[in-house]
Amino acid sequence: MSMTTGNGRGQFDWSCVAGALEMRPSDYLGTEPILGLRPSQTFVYGSVRDGDGNIWSPMRRFMSGDGGHEKLLLQTNADSDAMHVNRASKHSATGFGVQRSFADGVVQFANDPDAQGQPFAISVTADTFHWVEDGVLELTGTAVKPGLHWHLPDTNKGMYYVSQIFEVEGRILDKEVRGFIPMDQLYMDGVIYEDDIFIGDEAELVWYTWATRYLDGSFEGGHFMLGHRHLGFAVVYDEHGSVVTSTDLGGEVTLDGEGPWPTRIDLTAGGQQWEFLPDPRGRMVDLMPIPNPQIEGRWRRRGDTREPAHWFAWGEIASVHGTTRRLTPPT
Repeated sequence: MSMTTGNGRGQFDWSCVAGALEMRPSDYLGTEPILGLRPSQTFVYGSVRDGDGNIWSPMRRFMSGDGGHEKLLLQTNADSDAMHVNRASKHSATGFGVQRSFADGVVQFANDPDAQGQPFAISVTADTFHWVEDGVLELTGTAVKPGLHWHLPDTNKGMYYVSQIFEVEGRILDKEVRGFIPMDQLYMDGVIYEDDIFIGDEAELVWYTWATRYLDGSFEGGHFMLGHRHLGFAVVYDEHGSVVTSTDLGGEVTLDGEGPWPTRIDLTAGGQQWEFLPDPRGRMVDLMPIPNPQIEGRWRRRGDTREPAHWFAWGEIASVHGTTRRLTPPT
């Protein structure tokens, strides 16, 4: 691996390290820095599909400390050719004053009892997941172990990210659904997309968290990151808990020619070729305009003929930064 010569101390051309970890529920309440980085945000998000193939993508984001003022964000493509914010989520309680607790092996994030709006509770053990948004959704599932984590070392804009993917089923509004919901935490100085290299330094090209359960019972999931210089990693695992990581990445984003949306993404990680198949109705248009448009779809190995049972791939591209990796800073 060749690197530029302009790095200062503690800088590595945005190189990352990734791997697996044992996710302990009590760690979700940690307030101490890790790798010199402070807790920033907790994300509970993902995508499930109903019997008609419609996507439902709920998300809660809690800031460290007081929890922040965001409500439930629920997007769906039901009755539409794209993902739109569903009005049911506007009545939810905000995360401000979120009640974080741990007892008998269960960590819980719940609304402040005095908060206005519909209450919520997210309860997680080492093995199980339960998410209730009163009047909107109830999802229950199990952890698809192990947990995964990655670290971007940098003296100014370092990041540490922890993720556990859960396989879930339940109901959203009047629909029975099935899919995947990760519960992730980010450590950094500041908040994502404001104080990181992804947008501020125009480093990001592709970032996805994904999982697929196949009809034969097999499973693959993980995280992909591709960016300029040496920003990037793949961490992928299967139904046996076997984890493969690589920072030897390359790839290309193919756009539709009419806007910022991809028609496909090709990625090579450690010699293995992967492809992203965007859902034709997976564009999250109500989040626009942003420099990193987000779109649902499915990741698979190139040439994989296994039939998926249920899946999710929530992520983004940043084509304003380019569509292929640039190893050296622009002149």
